[in-house]
Amino acid sequence: MGAELDMSQYLDLFLQEAEEQLEILEQETLRLETDPTPERLSAIFRAAHTLKGSSRAMNFSNFAGVTHEIENILDALRAGQLKVTTEMANVLLRGIDALGNLKASIANGDGDVGEVQALIKELQACLSSGSTPVAQAETVPTQERPRLELAPETIENLKIASTEKAVLCARFSLVPDCAMKFARAFMAISIVTDGGELLASIPPPEALEEEAFELDFDLYFHHPSDLDVLRKRFNAISEVSKFEVESYLTKIVTEQSQLEKNSPEHPVATEGPAAPKKKMEASQTVRVEVTRLDELMNLVGELVIDRTRIAEIGSILSAKYDSDANVEALSETVTHISRITADLQDQLMKARMLPIETVFNRFPRMVRDLAQKMGKDVRLEVIGGETELDRSVIEVIGDPLIHILRNSIDHGLEEPAGRIQAGKPKTGLVELIARHQDNHIVIEIRDDGKGLDLERIKKKAVENGLVTAEAAARLTPKEITNFIFESGLSTAASVSEVSGRGVGMDIVRSNILKLGGLIDVETTLGKGTVFTLRLPLTLAIIRGLLVRARGMVYVLPLGSVVETLRIDRSEVQSVRQREVVVIRGTTTPLVHLKKIFKVGDEDTAPTDTLYVVVVGLAEQRVGLVVDGLVGEHEVVIKSLSRHCGDVTGISGATILGNGRVALIVDVNGLLIGERK
Repeated sequence: MGAELDMSQYLDLFLQEAEEQLEILEQETLRLETDPTPERLSAIFRAAHTLKGSSRAMNFSNFAGVTHEIENILDALRAGQLKVTTEMANVLLRGIDALGNLKASIANGDGDVGEVQALIKELQACLSSGSTPVAQAETVPTQERPRLELAPETIENLKIASTEKAVLCARFSLVPDCAMKFARAFMAISIVTDGGELLASIPPPEALEEEAFELDFDLYFHHPSDLDVLRKRFNAISEVSKFEVESYLTKIVTEQSQLEKNSPEHPVATEGPAAPKKKMEASQTVRVEVTRLDELMNLVGELVIDRTRIAEIGSILSAKYDSDANVEALSETVTHISRITADLQDQLMKARMLPIETVFNRFPRMVRDLAQKMGKDVRLEVIGGETELDRSVIEVIGDPLIHILRNSIDHGLEEPAGRIQAGKPKTGLVELIARHQDNHIVIEIRDDGKGLDLERIKKKAVENGLVTAEAAARLTPKEITNFIFESGLSTAASVSEVSGRGVGMDIVRSNILKLGGLIDVETTLGKGTVFTLRLPLTLAIIRGLLVRARGMVYVLPLGSVVETLRIDRSEVQSVRQREVVVIRGTTTPLVHLKKIFKVGDEDTAPTDTLYVVVVGLAEQRVGLVVDGLVGEHEVVIKSLSRHCGDVTGISGATILGNGRVALIVDVNGLLIGERK
């Protein structure tokens, strides 16, 4: 029925759906080994079935062929004809990897190109190794299939809705071999929502999207078009064996009431309780391109800058014309604009937020494969995957986390025999924990392995010329631990594919510092190691402390500021030709910000009072001496032009309320340089 459609217009829909379903396949298959519940098998089967149908509809034969064989194995598992084993999980995961490669090929415009016949034979062999042929389910003729019916609460809501506007009902039956059922339902819903409003559906929209229905679905809706116009548009949908559109009140209510009275055995669509007069929506979410969110963020950033300028101009005018009614009105308007801009910024920031599980979901598979390769027994526990942070941060933290996890498994965890000898469980534990703390996100990677051998690290540091033997003897455990972040230092006994080439952790620290974050390590010999990452929630807008130095205004990220002090010059002491000040019993070195950047004229007359901003990196503290404190402000980070190159100590710039440019200080970079 209907003219054939150009399926290429649904390519984006297919790719989005494939990405979601492949993630479900991999995550649930990884859990299948330890928890092969019927619910999990059903979830994996639905994902594979959805992929098979959509790929067939798009004429991706290789993709469909692999998913068909995966579906057969899952069907045999559901029927109890096969049992889940590690070897079977390996084969299924290889199949999922192949589907991911085919999806990438499709996204690149090359189609589902790839050699999959060997994999298909491997999947078939896995099925035949312990199963009997799976009987083909008989297709129930359309006229004999019982249709799901509306829940009583929804019927009441539709009756209420019909008092406002006419409610229409469209009932569809797809052809038995329909390849992409959701696409047909999506086309029908698109026709309904084009000028109209979807009130309810059987099955619910979520089930339609997951293709959790046979061949029938019903839509209940408002629409201003005539029935003949709607019938003509519905008729253009292919793979529909029949459909009917009619008024809900004239026929459907009567049929529904009769069914509820005489046919209680009919299945009823399970829907949550609905409050009176509440209408069911087709969807509560929309997909938005990332580039649009980035553009919106840039525009909001400009708005924040102008908001600050307007507020500053308003303050000047209020001080100059304090009795003018227009100035008072301007002040009220400025306050309102500030509040609206802050709300807009807050809502956009929330729209850009993603749960960190989008990164964490990559790791169970990686840990499983790495543990098998190294002959270790490893259990990964993920806590706090729902913790949200800006997508700009999510995009860049994956690689550092991967490297730390690989090091924990390779260097940290012992082999099973060694763990048993040490009185530990055979299975090593790696925990990946995320949580919010103030305006940051804290990520911890914990392992219960052998910990870092500080004496071995100290010996390597001396051998590499990073420290003298005399100085090494005076180092604290924390200072020794920090040597693992030095380039070229490795304590691995042998070079492997995983680690031991003397590179890695220095790059990890560098990437974390570029984000404006911190990384810290705590270790106990024989007990394990904890890596702690502290990251900003966003890289677009930060709160900063504005300071002056030689007439220039600089921004210190508030997350790096420990405290501010005003001290007498007489309190400054000299240790090894370095200025220091004792703060609550702790000796803190002083660095003059104006000397670091070497701008402006030299001071002609030193003052008796010094303004000091104490900044910190992990346990390290340094006091930045400035000429004055301007105040705390929210600033929009602007990247420096590539023509400027890498400017030591500067991470970006911002525009102040007076229109002038202020440089954002890379506190972490300064402290790393100070340590060296």
